[in-house]
Formats: sequence, C-alpha cells, structure tokens
Amino acid sequence: RESLQLWGAKKYHYLNQSGCTSDPTINDVQHFQDIEAAFKTMEFTSENIMDVYSLLATILHLGNVTFLTAGGATINEKSVVDFVATLLAVDMYAMGDVLTTRSITLRGEEINTPLTCDQAEDSRDSLAMSLYAVVFRWILKKINVCIRGPESYRSISVLDIFGFENFQVNRFEQFNINFANEKLQNYFNKHIFALEQHEYNREGISWAEIEWVDNGECIDLIEKKLGILALLDEESRFPKGTDESFLQKVHNAHGKNQFYIKPQVKNTKYGINHYAGEVMYDTRGILEKNRDTFREDVLLLLKDSKKDFIYDLFEHMTPASEQRGKASKKTKTVSGQFKESLLSLMTKLGQCNPYFVRCIKPNVKKLAGEFSQETVLNQLRYSGMMETVKIRRAGYPVRRPFADFLYRYRVLARGLPAGVEARSGCVTVMERYDKERKDWQMGQTKVFMRETVEVILEKARVKELGVVARTIQSRVLGWLQRRRFLRIKATVVILQKFFKACVYRRRFLRLRKAVIVFQKYERSRVARKILAQLKVEKRLEEERIREEERLKEEERQKELERLEWELSKEAELEAEKEKLERDLAEMKAKVAAERERKQEEERRQREAEEKKHKEALQRALQLDKIFRETEAAKNV
Repeated sequence: RESLQLWGAKKYHYLNQSGCTSDPTINDVQHFQDIEAAFKTMEFTSENIMDVYSLLATILHLGNVTFLTAGGATINEKSVVDFVATLLAVDMYAMGDVLTTRSITLRGEEINTPLTCDQAEDSRDSLAMSLYAVVFRWILKKINVCIRGPESYRSISVLDIFGFENFQVNRFEQFNINFANEKLQNYFNKHIFALEQHEYNREGISWAEIEWVDNGECIDLIEKKLGILALLDEESRFPKGTDESFLQKVHNAHGKNQFYIKPQVKNTKYGINHYAGEVMYDTRGILEKNRDTFREDVLLLLKDSKKDFIYDLFEHMTPASEQRGKASKKTKTVSGQFKESLLSLMTKLGQCNPYFVRCIKPNVKKLAGEFSQETVLNQLRYSGMMETVKIRRAGYPVRRPFADFLYRYRVLARGLPAGVEARSGCVTVMERYDKERKDWQMGQTKVFMRETVEVILEKARVKELGVVARTIQSRVLGWLQRRRFLRIKATVVILQKFFKACVYRRRFLRLRKAVIVFQKYERSRVARKILAQLKVEKRLEEERIREEERLKEEERQKELERLEWELSKEAELEAEKEKLERDLAEMKAKVAAERERKQEEERRQREAEEKKHKEALQRALQLDKIFRETEAAKNV
C-alpha cells in the first residue's frame, strides 16, 4: 500500500464523485481477502497479483491529474504524473506530453496540437478506461485458461447486466446501456414466445396467435442504416460536427417516428420510447465521448513501457495509421465498437440454450425486512418482466402437472376413488367449476388454465379446507377436552386421596391421644409401685452403707495406730542415722587431717633431698673447678 501510495478512497477523483466512500454493511477487509483467495485459486502468481494492483493504483492516481489553462492545457501537479509514469514504467516527460498535446502525422510530418482542459480530461479518462479494459480482459483470459478443459469441453456462461437506466440526466453511457437492454429484451421476448409455442405444441394445446409488443421498430430506430448510431458515427467523423448539428440531424431524420420523442421546446435533448418507458438523452459532449480518444501516440507510449506486464497488455494492439493502410480508412468509434460487441454477444446467445434469472432488490439501502414498492416496480418494468407477464397472460399462464394439481386440489374431488387416473381426476375437478372449458385445457402432462379459473379453484379450495379444518378442529378440541377432563379427574382423585388421608390421620391422632392417656395412668401406677420398692431398697442400701462405713472407720483407726508406731520407729532410726552421719563426718575429718600431715612430711622430705642434692652438686662443681685450676698450674 505504501509502495503504491494508496490512501483513503476520499482522496481519489474516480472514487469520491458519488459522495459515498464507505458502507457499514460491507466488510472491505473480508472482501479483499476473498479477492486474494480467488486470485490464488485461479493460479495467479504473486507477481501477477501485484501487477494488477499496480495498474489499478495507476488508474486511481491518473484520475487525480488536473489541468490548468495557460495557452492550452498544462498539468497542475507534476508529481502525480511523474508517479503515474513510474508505475507504467514510461518516460515522465512523454507522459505529460500525451496528456496535454495531440500528435498527428500528416504527410509524413508530425504535428503537435495543444489540448484544451476539457480535451485533456477526456484524454486522461480515455487512458484510464483503456487501462482498466485491457487489464479486465487480461484477467478474464487468465481465468478462462485456468478453467478451460479439453478442446471438446462444454461451458456455462453467465451474462450479468444491471438493466434499464433512467436518471434525471441521461447521457451517452445510458444510451448504450439502454440500447443493449433493448436488444436483450427483444431476444428475451422472442425466446419466451418461442418457449410458449413449444410448450403448447408439446402438450397438444389448441391456441390462437398470441399478440405481444415487439420492440423491433425501436431497435431499428437506433441501429438501422440511417438510425441514431449511424448519424452519431457520421457526425463524429465530420471535422466540423457539433452536438447541436447531430441533434438537428436526428430530429430531421426521425422526428415522425412513433418511438422517437422530439422536445416541444428547443434544447439539447432528444427522447426514445423504450420498452421500459420514455427516456430523454442529453447530447452535450456526445460527439467527443463517441470519438475514440485513445490516441495513437498514447498507444505508442504504452508499448514503449519498460515493464513487461504493461507491454504485454498493449502488444497486440495496432496503431490506427497501420489499420488504415491494411484494411479500412475509417476509425472505429466508441458506439461502433459497442455495436460490434453487442452483435457478437447476440450471436453467442443465439447459439446457446439460455436461462434467465431476474434479481429484484427490495430496497436501495440493502436492508433486511424493508420493501420499497416503487423500487421493485421500477425494476420489474426496466427488466422487461411486464412484457413477459403480458405474453404469459395472453395464453394459459397457470400450468400444473397432473400429480401436483391433484395434490393441491384433492379436497375439491371428494368421492373420487383412491386409484383413479391422474388425468381423469383433474378433468373431474375442472368440470365441476367450468363445464364449458373456456378457460382451461388438458395437455399431455399438465393442466393449462387461466388466472380466473385458478382464482375460483383457490377460493373453493380455501372454503373446503375451512370445512376440513373445522372438522379437524372439532376432533382435536374434543380430544383436548377429554384430555383436560382426564387430567381434572386425576387431580380430583389425588385430592380425594389427600382428603381421606387427612380424615384418617385425624382419627388416628385422636385414638393415639386416648391410648396415651391410658398409658399415662397405667405407667403412673406402675411407677408408684416401683417407687415404693425403690424407697425400701434405698433404706436397706443406706443401712448397709452405714455399716460398711463403720467398719471402714475402725480399720482406718487401726491403720493410724500402726502408722504412728511405724513413725516412732522411723524417728528413732532417723536419730540413729544422724549420729552415724556425725561419726562418719568426724572420721572423714580425721582421715583428711592425717592425709594432709603425710603430704606435709613428704614435701619436707623432698625439700631436704633436693637441698642435699644441690649441696652435693655445688661441692662437685667446686671440686671440678679446683681440678681444672690444678691442671692449669701443672701445664704452666
């Protein structure tokens, strides 16, 4: 997105002209992801996808190129053109020149003519449309190559067309679209009429010729030899042709045609009475739009692109100068190209077995549950459904297979046997309501009838269904009432059960209370008897206890006396013990004194021995000294 300089939709001229650039009901992110997935499914490479995005970005930026008037058209913002040239891989100065000047080769000389601002804008838009058209065809070609089978393949083609257009201001675009719709409606009417004929012949229905509105004269007004398209092409090729001269020629040529509408007041409009209604077309700018403004110099510039993708898109296109030399001297106009394309389409439709699907939008806001009657009616009218209805109603529009008819209207055929033949049953039902057979016929497999008969049958069916429904209702109501009665009965039984239980419980409680009273008196009598016995036993027990206590007291006295004697003995033993302990202490003191005395004597003896030893040692030292002195004297 940044490499392509893509921003919001409001910034691009080709996207913001409607004033609506967003819709809350549309998920743009999801749609983009779906497109990416579709590209990958159709085997587009990443490079192919990027080339497509780049070309679409080129178209958006090209729409933002604006022009100023300065002796001719000049580019307002050079940077936009430079970026467009970069995306197309062409020369920037050459891109600016082809947008503001027209190059014509006359007698071997190239003549450059400056364009006006309007012409420059048309040239810009033509370049954008050409780029979009070629990339669109390229995408279709890639898809067809991807999905195409063997050479003998069969295919289903889908033609999607919006339908008839009628705006407040209708221009060249609406004229072409409505012309295409006029041709398709003519083909559709003929196809439907042929189907009607085939249906009647196949079923063996006798029928008169059906009258229907043929819009062939309206098509001739547009495409015949001196029709509007021919006059438009002629005036577009005429150098001095103008929109006013074209309008005057159309007035003169077709003013008396019943399908042509000439305004009462002179203005720039003319009208055509299409199958869907009258449409007034504005001729302002119609010649310029019809001329092919995709000039030769623009084509040559794009073929000089250094980008392979751009070159491949325009490689097959031949400049107009080469076409003149090879084939025709006339350059195809836009309407001429459109007419050829439409003719090719009609040829292909004629070779196919078409099926038509009409899509009707209930409202323009795309909201659920909202129905706009005017919107739907306009779509029905502009899509040609009214003419289809007229064709169908001219014959027998209501057709039902025999089995389907009997299934729906069986209620009207009471009394028919179960195994009756379907056709005989249908005849029996129809003759009950239309014996003269004016509005219905029997085919080989279907019942053909007009709407009046169907209305009568539907009313009778509703009436009979009402009778049947009331019978069913009576049975169902009886069943419901009986079911309700059984529920009430079951409820009553349950209530009775609980009521009886309550009564019996009360009776039981009274009996139990009386029994309790009897039990109370009997138990009190027994309790008193037991109490007397307990008192006697208590008295005897107390006497026994007192006797035992007296005996125990005597035993305690004896024990106390014994303990006192033992205590006196213990006191004597204690005194004896203390005496022995004192004697023991005195003996220990004497032993300790004796030990100390012996230790003192031993000490004194050690000291005396040590003193003697020292004295002996001193004497020895003195003798040794004397001996040394003597020895010394001898030596001397």
